[in-house]
Amino acid sequence: MATDPVGVKDRGRQDMYGESQRERMNDFVRRTQATVAGLAVAAAVIVSYTPPAAALEILANERASRDACERHLCEIVLDRKLSGPPLACDMTKTWDRTKIKKNGAKKAISWGFGDARCQVKLEMPRTMIVPALDRPKHTVQFKTQTVNCKIEDSERKLTTLEVDAAPKIKFKDGKAYKVWINVKDVRGDSNLKSLVWAVSKLADNLGIFHKDSLKEINKLLYETCDKEYGSGAESKDKGKSKSKNAIKAEAH
Repeated sequence: MATDPVGVKDRGRQDMYGESQRERMNDFVRRTQATVAGLAVAAAVIVSYTPPAAALEILANERASRDACERHLCEIVLDRKLSGPPLACDMTKTWDRTKIKKNGAKKAISWGFGDARCQVKLEMPRTMIVPALDRPKHTVQFKTQTVNCKIEDSERKLTTLEVDAAPKIKFKDGKAYKVWINVKDVRGDSNLKSLVWAVSKLADNLGIFHKDSLKEINKLLYETCDKEYGSGAESKDKGKSKSKNAIKAEAH
């Protein structure tokens, strides 16, 4: 018997009772087992079929790869120079199934899989980033990116998926105010393909992640960068030095 993983059978019967498009889409979301890992980036590549495995362990260099990307982006944001090396990142992140379920539940999205790990490489010239901060209006258009992921299925086996996306962010007066995932292609396990397509369309058409995404982008550009790598970081370092000197003085 054929399965209906995204719960769209007999939808026409509900239409007879005047259900609005938004209500239908919300019901669709609730019944969709979506890959939150793929949502955030909108592209998931799950690599290689392997024997059953325990929970995916966080790789030793994951945090370092993400921190390096954040630092490089913030350096570009803070110095505002058009010349120099492009933003180049190679990032990996592993999600525990419990955390995925918790985050998905906030958007009425259920998760029927296990742990997930995604990896993405991206590159963007400074000439695309810096004007977003200085011009009245600017659009940051990513080239098509591929995120590579490993996701456990319901039997704890790793399955595969490839999702290509070309995210777009619109800025006004230096602040991000619109964002799209722009999924271009999905390849791999049929259930995961259906899920990623469904949720990415909900994200771009209904904006279920729009507010959160914009908040994080603007927070990174205007709070985190200065606090961690700019004048805020320098102030923290000076404060630490003064504290250490005071402790030494008291010791003497």
